[in-house]
Amino acid sequence: MATLRVTSDGDPYPVKAGVPLVNNGDVRSFIDGSFIQDQLNDFTFKYRAGSNTIDPEAVSLTSPIGVTTNGVVIYTSASSSDTLPVSATAAPSNFTWNTVDNPTEFRVDACGGRPETGGEYRYRSGAFYKNGMQSNAQYIASTTYLSGTAFGVDNTRHADGHSKILGFAFDGYPIYGPYGYTSATEVGSASNPAVRMTSSYRTKTLEAGGRTFPYSEFPAGSFIEDYEYVTGLGSLDEYNGRFCKTPDYGTGTYAYFLTFSDSGLNNPAYPYIIGPSTREQSSV
Repeated sequence: MATLRVTSDGDPYPVKAGVPLVNNGDVRSFIDGSFIQDQLNDFTFKYRAGSNTIDPEAVSLTSPIGVTTNGVVIYTSASSSDTLPVSATAAPSNFTWNTVDNPTEFRVDACGGRPETGGEYRYRSGAFYKNGMQSNAQYIASTTYLSGTAFGVDNTRHADGHSKILGFAFDGYPIYGPYGYTSATEVGSASNPAVRMTSSYRTKTLEAGGRTFPYSEFPAGSFIEDYEYVTGLGSLDEYNGRFCKTPDYGTGTYAYFLTFSDSGLNNPAYPYIIGPSTREQSSV
């Protein structure tokens, strides 16, 4: 099987980091004094695009699970810390804080990221798509894959509206933006237009047993365990992807998609990029 190698310094620039982070290619400071610092990222992993194998693996809480086309690493939204960093509130036993739904506590910026220990900047949700990539002329000009075609004025989409590849998971499958064809098994056409892909996860109506905090104190979604997967609820599976035909893979590939709860793409929807497990085993 072929391999894919990605090297980067981990700095999102020319894609800007989100407010309140200053990131203009020179000044790279964060509100709490942290800085984005250049990394020596060198990832080699199996290239599975164009296939549809399955051997799930739970995502790591402490290691990257993918990388975007601007070189930023992707982490799960689940925190590896048992306590909130600002208030030091402890999570109940067997519960995991959701960094995306606690942005103030985790100091997550408008692009769903922040620099961690050692200055490594990490994306935790697809908020980087609208707030960093979609209208960024420098990012679009960085490769002919982006600049060569557009859906109207949106160069992050193919001419027929299907999203372009924005990264790769370390199990070897591509990560697309939020738009895929209505029918996964057919190529795009007037009768099979590109539409926003939707998550099949929802928050539980009642607090899960042992949560200890009512929704009135910590709203549904504050913990990863507040979510449940419902087969067929949305267009994507439990890994936040599907096997489908795309402009890049005319015979089909398994692929992940960014998910949002609104057509304006302002609110990332759990599991945001990749589910609690990847479709295949990571090879990084």
